Amino acid sequence: MLDVGGGSGAYSIAFAKANRASQLRFSTAGVCRIAQRHIENAGLADRVTTRAGDLRTDAFGEGYDLVFVSAICHMLSPEENLELMRKCRASLRADGRVIIQDFILEADKTAPTSAALFALNMLVGTAAGSSYSAEEYGAWLERAGFADVRHVRLPGHTGLMTGKKS
Repeated sequence: MLDVGGGSGAYSIAFAKANRASQLRFSTAGVCRIAQRHIENAGLADRVTTRAGDLRTDAFGEGYDLVFVSAICHMLSPEENLELMRKCRASLRADGRVIIQDFILEADKTAPTSAALFALNMLVGTAAGSSYSAEEYGAWLERAGFADVRHVRLPGHTGLMTGKKS
């Protein structure tokens, strides 16, 4: 599993506790140092590793079964998200999957309210970020070469988009 922009390592740690597979976390150097401490404290340093890099410019590697992208897409422009989806696909093995967790808007971009309001935060706090609709995510995934694209609604403020490498 590859966790792109894995923050503190909380998801990587949870996935590693639930599944024996090894993982790579890909984040900036400063964030990797923080996550590494959490990973070591959880006793998972033998299965969860970190690698510093820039998700916009650096390759992720290849041969992953799963790429997990959480709370990243809202910081990027539509063009950057399409490129991110292409990089995710390139890093997967033939039947691998991508899972994206983020604020996901309905088609009219007015709901859920928390995701619509978060788009304002991204307007002020990023160069080109926003909250995006399931249709936008689906188009990026399909253009990047994913099939079986699905929107999974979750309780709370975020949702999932999934796709399978075709």
